Amino acid sequence: MQPWTHLRSCLTIMLASSSLTIGSTRLHAEEAQPAATADVVATLKQMVGCFQVHFTYIEDGAHDAIYPPVYERADLVNESPLTIQRTLVLGQTEQLHWSEVWTEVLAGQWQQEVTGPYGDFRYRCTAPWNLNQWSCIAKGAAKPRRDADRPYATIDRDNTLQLNAKRWVQMETNRKVTADGKLYSVEAGWNQYDLVDPKLCVPSP
Repeated sequence: MQPWTHLRSCLTIMLASSSLTIGSTRLHAEEAQPAATADVVATLKQMVGCFQVHFTYIEDGAHDAIYPPVYERADLVNESPLTIQRTLVLGQTEQLHWSEVWTEVLAGQWQQEVTGPYGDFRYRCTAPWNLNQWSCIAKGAAKPRRDADRPYATIDRDNTLQLNAKRWVQMETNRKVTADGKLYSVEAGWNQYDLVDPKLCVPSP
């Protein structure tokens, strides 16, 4: 084979490979397009209703927290911004749990702001919804009350929400950080919300 013929063959192969790579990248980008506003709103409203909730946090064995199932009512209290208030139903009593406000801050970018039962700010995070899944990292979040007496300052929360019409889950990786920036502990959380009969979220007489 002549040298120039060999060079031309190599260039042809390289260009074909580049085209495949570019095409693959373009396809991946199209698949990752954020969900439309109306679709996101419809997805978020699937978190409204009466749920049986399992809260599970696995850490180091000594500080694992696995709670018995509890009923929680999630009420849509505002359409814009979309606001959901969560209330624990504990037999004859109700207890405010937490609330969240969802705002589309940029095209395709959705911000979740979470507050505690006393209106105390917990964390805020912004990311796109991809179909019915939302993943976001909120650094410097307030530590949960179950860890109130532990010697760390904040949590870097890696949250993923996965929703459908029957249930939704919150998957967490919580990096617990001391005041001087050192990693104190890492925790995995799995909170599962199963939609149930609304009557189960009415306090017993």
